[in-house]
Amino acid sequence: MFTLKIENANGEIFELTHNTQNYAVIGVQGLTYPPTVVNTSTGGAVDGTFFNSSRVEQRNIVIEIIINGNIETNRQQLYRIFSIKKPCTVYFSNKNRSVQIQGYIEVLDGDLFVQREQVQISIICPRPYFEDLQTIYTELSQVVRMFEFPFMIETPIPFSEIVDYPLCTVNNNGDVDAGCIIRVEINDNVTGLKIYNVTTQTFIGFDYSFQQGDEITINTISGQMKTTLNRNGQVINILNYLSAGSTWFKLPPGNNDFTYSTTEGSEAVTIIFATAALYGGV
Repeated sequence: MFTLKIENANGEIFELTHNTQNYAVIGVQGLTYPPTVVNTSTGGAVDGTFFNSSRVEQRNIVIEIIINGNIETNRQQLYRIFSIKKPCTVYFSNKNRSVQIQGYIEVLDGDLFVQREQVQISIICPRPYFEDLQTIYTELSQVVRMFEFPFMIETPIPFSEIVDYPLCTVNNNGDVDAGCIIRVEINDNVTGLKIYNVTTQTFIGFDYSFQQGDEITINTISGQMKTTLNRNGQVINILNYLSAGSTWFKLPPGNNDFTYSTTEGSEAVTIIFATAALYGGV
């Protein structure tokens, strides 16, 4: 069994499944991997071709629905929910995955003069991957928390512990490389911050002097990439302060180990990774 819901541009969430007295979903195309374009070229007398590049095309989700009950009323309800050229979010759940994807209504079409009226809804999704509904948060800090409520103290216990080499593991349970959102909290004066992906041997860093209370946001999700600093409620772009050699992190499927370093004030840094797995299909 599966569940299919649509959220339209007005924020209304409309479920198409489990409502067979009005709508019967008889088919959904575009739930597996979207097509890939592989660009190659030939060279002289060499057999075969040379690989140049490849990319995944946009996703096209096509929903086929039989309209039951009050045919005209239910068809006009679909017109209102699926307003063409407007954005929408598709929510799909089955036994193993609950995902979402953003798209635009391309077509709502059907034959009004048949005994059993059927419509077809086409949704174009420019970003081709499904995103898991659950966001995973992972913390990285040199000060490791050792204390949680509720508690009873019979012998002294540490509230926290300082480690020499801070390390955390961010897991990507998806099918493809995924970006992430990194939030950095600054609790004292800090300079020369660098965050390392030990697994991929890449880093992103800032040649900048941060102050107590600063909050840095780094977004490495494709199409959304940016880095900002919130200081006393004023948000500024700090892209110009990126260190030479910095890379926008992409997390390969599996475990990704992260650490960080600073020129000064490493104990005053707390880093939170927010990640959502991406899937090629459900």
